[in-house]
Amino acid sequence: MERLQDAERAGAPATFSLEQILQLFAMACERPEQYGRPISEWTAGELADEMVKQGIVESISPRHVGRLREEASLKPHQSGYWLNPPRPCL
Repeated sequence: MERLQDAERAGAPATFSLEQILQLFAMACERPEQYGRPISEWTAGELADEMVKQGIVESISPRHVGRLREEASLKPHQSGYWLNPPRPCL
């Protein structure tokens, strides 16, 4: 059993739980208007502000939100293009 345990790792422990990160991703896939935001697409700053406002996290930087979205290759604004490809101009 001792051999199966994870070894100690260098670096700081994770700041955010998996649940908090998944809540970020879920929020990023929803329309900002649902949260009373007067924007058409989420920015990292708007997502960071809304996560704090909703009480999901105590604080988070827009840069960290951007990194998390980038690592997950999360691009919800492109789903509309995939579902409804642009029509050729005639």
